Amino acid sequence: MMKKIIYLFAAIALMLQACKKTEFAGDDPTGEGLTGFNLRTPASSSNIVLNSATPDEKVDFSWSAATPGLTTAPAYKVVMALKNGGDLKTPLLEFDAQGNTSLSLSASAIDAALSSKGIAAAAVTELSWSVIANNGDVDVMASNVFLLTIKRFSDGASPFQVLAPVSSLTAQSINPNSTTDKFEFRWTRSKPATGGPAITYKVLFAERKVDANGVPLAIDWSAPLFSVDADNTGLDSIASITYKQMSDLMSGAGFTNLPLPVSLTWTVVASSGDWKQYSAFTNDLVITREIRVYIVGSATPNGWDASQAIRMIADGSNFGVFYMYVFLKGGEEFKFLNGPAFPPAAGAVDWGMGGASGDLTADGESNIPVATSGVYRLTVDLNNMKYYVQTGRMGTVGGATPAGWDPPGVFPSQEFGFVNTNLFLGVFNFTGGSEFKLIDGDSWPGGGGPVSQTRDYGRGATEGVLAENNESNIVGPAAGLSRLIWDGTDPLNLKYQLMAATEMRIVGNGMDQAGVNDWDPGSSPQMTYGGNGVWTLTINLKADKEIKFLAGNDWGAFDYEDASNGNQTPATAMKIAWNGGPNFKTPLVAGTYTITLNEKTQTVTITP
Repeated sequence: MMKKIIYLFAAIALMLQACKKTEFAGDDPTGEGLTGFNLRTPASSSNIVLNSATPDEKVDFSWSAATPGLTTAPAYKVVMALKNGGDLKTPLLEFDAQGNTSLSLSASAIDAALSSKGIAAAAVTELSWSVIANNGDVDVMASNVFLLTIKRFSDGASPFQVLAPVSSLTAQSINPNSTTDKFEFRWTRSKPATGGPAITYKVLFAERKVDANGVPLAIDWSAPLFSVDADNTGLDSIASITYKQMSDLMSGAGFTNLPLPVSLTWTVVASSGDWKQYSAFTNDLVITREIRVYIVGSATPNGWDASQAIRMIADGSNFGVFYMYVFLKGGEEFKFLNGPAFPPAAGAVDWGMGGASGDLTADGESNIPVATSGVYRLTVDLNNMKYYVQTGRMGTVGGATPAGWDPPGVFPSQEFGFVNTNLFLGVFNFTGGSEFKLIDGDSWPGGGGPVSQTRDYGRGATEGVLAENNESNIVGPAAGLSRLIWDGTDPLNLKYQLMAATEMRIVGNGMDQAGVNDWDPGSSPQMTYGGNGVWTLTINLKADKEIKFLAGNDWGAFDYEDASNGNQTPATAMKIAWNGGPNFKTPLVAGTYTITLNEKTQTVTITP
């Protein structure tokens, strides 16, 4: 009976407890436990090499939070065990993170911890790692385990960065045979670990490649295209590389077509013992190897003196092709050079005729003969090892000219006079209100045609700049006479000049005529234009005085001077120049003379 009463009281007590309301601390749950959480960084299978030169460098570990079941937030610790044979429940290493969900460990702290477990210096250790959360009542390990490879301190080098040349995708043209011009690659210095081996540097080069979207592809710097030691046997923070050395290295890496642009990416590696520290940045460098081609020989204006060889113009739309307009002497010879020196000078190459006319070779070549004196257009094609010797001339074509846009109608009516190598001048009667171009043949060139075809020229990026590719038509002048100059005397800077040619005056102290003041353009007599660039005037001249020719009524206008070395012989065609020189001398006998200025032939004749 007593036992039944006891059971009854116990049942009543349980019922009363079940009916009692549960109390919460705010909205927080009061049950025990921790929720699961995940590792974040370093990513699994990360490889960390501890740099003894930067012992304070941090390695960041992070994970998501384990939500507490009680009001007590958990504390965390990072645990590590050997990948093979280790157990994270009895870890090799552990690091207290307190209540944080991340932990930054210095390289020195990790190295010291590994050392304390008998891991040798420079040894590579494969570990597994995770994080344990504890709220005082329960331990919960992260739901995943990551792998981590760590190499202990050995040698080291501090981070550094490249400085120059600055990164650029604009092609830089170099002379591949120059041993004096050079690149200077520079960078900040790296520091070795305390007591570590001295640092040496190498400049590394790789080909810059991009994907279909133009994004640069990753580069394996352990296998560069080529490398160059820094100056002073690798110890300096600069590497001087001559243009020839760079060109030879590029050719050795497979870039043998010299005129084609080569896109490179470069960086620097600093080495201290077995440590390799790569620069924090890489720079881009695009190189075009500028081949220079010259002519030399008894047929050329400067003879066989290689130091006076005449440079050709590079074809802007055909890499490896060069051309020029030049007077060659008949019965003489010439050949091509890549610089103002003959072999065996360092880097010097000369080319001549191969087995047949038109074939170019640098091996067992013959000089190229010139049968007849005249103005020629010479073309060299180094890609196909060909050369062309063609008639050299220049004319105007277009709506502003009488011939219109019909090249066969250009010559000889709209033809320039040849002045000198790569220099033409003509006086033309433009129709006005339209455009024109310059052309050296009687047909339009075809796109992708042979390099021996006609060349035409127009306005480049700005007025006065002459261009053969990507050119615009030149806006014609007002109707009437204009003087036009095609100027390729600077092979790197083709130009044109267009000016009015409505008058030509004789100025000086050698005229014996009423109303003409000495050296006074405004009172000086005007010549009569007879067409085809020819001006004449009959006038009384004083003996052994001076005159010049001025295309205007005031100083500053286009003018001609003497290029005949002071010739005073009557009825002799004397060469003229407009780029400065002495005045013409009048004949030694005073009298009436007819003066003829021929701008097309660039001569002056004083005839009794």
